[in-house]
Formats: sequence, C-alpha cells, structure tokens
Amino acid sequence: MLFEEFQHLARLSVVGALDAREQAQFEAGRRAFGMEAERFLKECRKLNAVFALSLRPCAPDPRTKARLFARIREAAGRDEGARLHCGEEAPGVAAFSLGSVDRL
Repeated sequence: MLFEEFQHLARLSVVGALDAREQAQFEAGRRAFGMEAERFLKECRKLNAVFALSLRPCAPDPRTKARLFARIREAAGRDEGARLHCGEEAPGVAAFSLGSVDRL
C-alpha cells in the first residue's frame, strides 16, 4: 500500500465510512507506516472536529417536527398510566418508547 492510499483510507476512517475490508486495510497501513500514519490520523481527527464545530444548526422542517410530535403524543396516549423505572406512577406524564418514533 502506498502512503497516499493510506491517507485516503484514514480520511474515510475518521468519518466512519469504511467497510470491514477497508478497515482491515487501514489498520494494516497504520501498522506499516507507524508514526507517520499516526501523525496524519491525528491531523485528520483534528480537521474533522474543527469542521463539525463550524457547522451551524438549522431549524427542522416544520412539517417533520409536527409529524414527530404527533407520533409522540400518539404513543404517549397508548402508554397512559405507564410506570417509571422505580415502579411509581408518573402523574400527568405518559411514557413512550423511541421505537414508536423512529417510523417517521
């Protein structure tokens, strides 16, 4: 493997975009290139963090937000009277599972 190929894999590794075969190649390149690989990987992680911090959050689409809250209200209505983990009833609060939310 050339160092240039390792660099490509390192960039993808930092963002979690390697499949199992590529991850194995990356790890082999990391061992082969030693400290040079570690320096490059450290720089990639630093740049990834800076990029992530530079992103501005955006407001969610109002329709998506409305659908989410409708699903939450629906699930809460089905689970009325649910108990807290300690066994006490939650007065005025209904429990819901995230499983009912992820079908949006």
